[in-house]
Amino acid sequence: MLKPNYIRHPDEFLFPTLAYNSQLRLPGSCLHSPALRSEVNLNYLAKFVIWKDYGMTCATKYVRSVCIPGMDHVALLQNVPHISANKFHADYQPEAYDAMEQWYFRRVTAEIKSGSYNRSSFDPNIYAERLCSRYHI
Repeated sequence: MLKPNYIRHPDEFLFPTLAYNSQLRLPGSCLHSPALRSEVNLNYLAKFVIWKDYGMTCATKYVRSVCIPGMDHVALLQNVPHISANKFHADYQPEAYDAMEQWYFRRVTAEIKSGSYNRSSFDPNIYAERLCSRYHI
């Protein structure tokens, strides 16, 4: 059992514990654990993060081995299938976060007006083909 003082970010344990614990019988929980190697690191779609050891270029800066997104990353972030991005800093190139926020709200507004998502820029099959999407409770 992990000691409470060892867990520094309990929120990072909660959702994986729920998602990968089929014994809890929670709707949507994955029947296969752990995730396939092809679905981790950059292929983990919940959060886009460039770690220093990924061998990718970080045009901005690293803080504790994580690349801090800036304006150089905006175009990339607008085209990856990840749900969120890690880890913007309010005091470092805040215009990048503003650009992403404006892009997000433009997309949401367009979806509300059209009643659907933009099929040319969003492919739901990327999510549907994930192991837990195919094999879950």
